[in-house]
Amino acid sequence: MSPELAFHQTGSAFFWMGFLLITAAGSGALLLGLLVLLQSSTPGLIGRASGALRHRPWISTGLGAGLTVGLVGLASAGRSFPPAAAFSVSVFAGLGLFGLAAASENLGRRIAWISGREGSRASNLAFGWLVLFAAACVPYVGWFLVAPWAVTSGIGSLLVGAMGSKTSVASMESHD
Repeated sequence: MSPELAFHQTGSAFFWMGFLLITAAGSGALLLGLLVLLQSSTPGLIGRASGALRHRPWISTGLGAGLTVGLVGLASAGRSFPPAAAFSVSVFAGLGLFGLAAASENLGRRIAWISGREGSRASNLAFGWLVLFAAACVPYVGWFLVAPWAVTSGIGSLLVGAMGSKTSVASMESHD
């Protein structure tokens, strides 16, 4: 094998690896911007969901997993009734984005608390998203454990936060 051929083959691999890294970083930055937009447009919803995830993590994860399984079941019915699949995927994507915002804010708040500082909600969201994104990029563990946990627990925290009254949310936040 000639040296030029070997260099040409490895150059292509480096090109594609660089392309994937740049694409992942760009996608993470764009999604962070979307999460900040969601947090600034619905601060009460994200705040209640983050509080619900902080105080009732197992209930949030269980409800989120149940709703996710229900939406996947409804999407599987899309083979015979395509609007069901479109509805299911749309609801999951919408709830998943709000859930990621709540899970990121909760994680960022916990990390800030551990480090002994108090941050704003936006900085907690940004730092929590960076940690979740970095963890979700780890092969297999991040793909099949971290990312699904963040999405399902976030979706469940939206349900727990929406079901709780404003007085119960206020009492949860007074215990912080």
